[in-house]
Amino acid sequence: MKNSILNIAAAGVALLAASCGSNATKAGKEAEAAAAGKAATEYLVDAGKSEIKWKGSKLVGIGEHFGTIGLKEGKLHVEDGTLKAGYFLLDMNAIKDLDLEDTEKKGMLEGHFKSDDFFNVEKFPTGKFEISQIEDKKEGENTHLIHGNLTLRDVTKNIVFPAKIDVNDAGLVAQGNVTINRLDWGINYDKEKMSLTEAAQQTAKNGIVSKDITLEIKIQAQP
Repeated sequence: MKNSILNIAAAGVALLAASCGSNATKAGKEAEAAAAGKAATEYLVDAGKSEIKWKGSKLVGIGEHFGTIGLKEGKLHVEDGTLKAGYFLLDMNAIKDLDLEDTEKKGMLEGHFKSDDFFNVEKFPTGKFEISQIEDKKEGENTHLIHGNLTLRDVTKNIVFPAKIDVNDAGLVAQGNVTINRLDWGINYDKEKMSLTEAAQQTAKNGIVSKDITLEIKIQAQP
């Protein structure tokens, strides 16, 4: 009888210990999950406050064309206050010229950019930039080196550029400039390959831009 009581008591202690261990494990996992959730945050890109500017020199005459490209949406992944990954989508239908004051010439140039000569927005209405790597690299005002894949006209190429990235509880701001060769994305419009008549017509449209296009990127996002 005495042994039976001892056995029952031992079994009770074992069950209690197992229960406590299970609860401790569960609590530990919950704490880890909470810590991970706090450390990793998804920031949504604010399309209204973000801006993508473009600039390209004229192939004929002196000066340059410049304007903006629309931003549709984006998400950025932040861990422990550091930008780790993310993407944003470009609205190629919203490409605008800001240097021409003549409404007709402005419309012709924007139409030229949207045509198959350039971005063919009817077939490829959306562009995309996706971050693949971010390096800490302090140089002047810039704080990081961003590596990523830029997709235009369904062609994806890797680009790298310096950027200034600020992250705090209120949000994230990333700014940087990069110059791309549009020929790398199959944007093959080239005055040198045209006949004299075609070149004259395009000059009249004021729609000739060099192969090198500079993008000035400013992204704002909030958690």
